[in-house]
Amino acid sequence: MRLFAALQPSPEFREELSKLQQRLRAAGIGGRYLDPVNLHLTLAFIGEWPQNVTEYLPAVGTPFPIALSHIGVFQRAKVLWAGIEPSQRLNDLAALVRKNLRDAGIPYDPQDFNPHITLIRKPVLPDEALLNEIKPMPAAMMVQEICLYQSEHTENGMAYTVIGRKKGTA
Repeated sequence: MRLFAALQPSPEFREELSKLQQRLRAAGIGGRYLDPVNLHLTLAFIGEWPQNVTEYLPAVGTPFPIALSHIGVFQRAKVLWAGIEPSQRLNDLAALVRKNLRDAGIPYDPQDFNPHITLIRKPVLPDEALLNEIKPMPAAMMVQEICLYQSEHTENGMAYTVIGRKKGTA
């Protein structure tokens, strides 16, 4: 199984992300737009692992808010993303997810945590200045659970399925 731990956007948050994608498309930005149903905020990418690891995910504890802040591009990874406002609680949660995985002997991608939600793969920007002109509308959600996702290649691209959830208090 190809796995990752992530936050699933609330329906309202997902709707704002979808509207942002529509604004990007209307501005002439091309590329492979992710289906809004597949949008997520990765806390740790595990990759190929033979079993469900939900039991090793930490509980969120007291729910806390996250909010959209800006858009950006990772040139090396070739993705355009929506950034999340700085949040120590979010950073601490990602660190705890990674610690739990490490302690259980489950490998994960060790790249630094940079909270974002990928909107477009292989973006084609007619003008780089568009990134400064298009801002996300105010949108926030409460983080209440961590989801374990399985990703699969399909004829229509990647499909992400939640196969486990960790709620509750720490």
